[in-house]
Amino acid sequence: MALPAAQPCPSCTSELVTLKINVDGNDLVMFSCQTCDTRTWELAGHDIKLEAALEHVGAHAGRRRRASV
Repeated sequence: MALPAAQPCPSCTSELVTLKINVDGNDLVMFSCQTCDTRTWELAGHDIKLEAALEHVGAHAGRRRRASV
């Protein structure tokens, strides 16, 4: 399986680190630049703010925690 091509940072053009997790069937992706510390988030291909990303992850993690007890 080939790795996807690295994306350039929109602020400084360095290579972005990409982290992807699945939340309720949608990909939540964080793009992070180690050079200029820029971070952005996407949910299901749409840009979202950090607060919205945290809400989605918190709601998802809470359901899993309660389900396993």
